[in-house]
Amino acid sequence: MSLLINSGLDLFNPFNWDKDFYKFNRMEKDMNPYSVYNKEGGIVLTHNVLGINKEDLKISTKTENHTSFIVIEGKSKDDITGKEYSINSRFSIDKSKMDIENSKCSMKNGLLYIEIPYKVEPKAKEKTLKID
Repeated sequence: MSLLINSGLDLFNPFNWDKDFYKFNRMEKDMNPYSVYNKEGGIVLTHNVLGINKEDLKISTKTENHTSFIVIEGKSKDDITGKEYSINSRFSIDKSKMDIENSKCSMKNGLLYIEIPYKVEPKAKEKTLKID
């Protein structure tokens, strides 16, 4: 028993986390769970959805008080720990500049990617007017 006490371990928690060794590089952290990247033709909204199953995630658009939002919602229960993970997040979006109807969503490694193209202004057609 003294071996466990001297090593910093105890009977009920056999792990001693070395926080000085810990390093984790991720832009989307808990208090700032998203990043926005400009890309040719649009933007990519990257959101941390760690612990949420793809099947349990819902991405929708809603309008409140003349403001359009992208809404991210989901809830999953972990089979091993029995703990529940959830997300409720929203972003206002300017629908006059962003083509939300042609957005694409994907998920990889606990990150949700929403690719939103810029709206393309239709080219004005040249018209010749007839002189009367």
